Amino acid sequence: MGMKMGIFFVILFIVCFVWFYLRGGSTEIKQLHDSLFALTFFGWSGMNFSSFVIGLIQSFVWGYISVALWGLAGFFSKE
Repeated sequence: MGMKMGIFFVILFIVCFVWFYLRGGSTEIKQLHDSLFALTFFGWSGMNFSSFVIGLIQSFVWGYISVALWGLAGFFSKE
């Protein structure tokens, strides 16, 4: 299940990364988009290739982490 969630998060990351360039708009919106990436991914340095690779890797890892946390929540909520 972690692999599926990781791939799902990677696809979402790619869509969000591409959306930054496809969507026109003011610099404030683009700055907000970049700031949200910086809040989500450790080591984010802007909309560049190295940050793209960092985001891909971390998105995949976040998939495994989310499945693990979901499993722990289910384990501790059993009666």
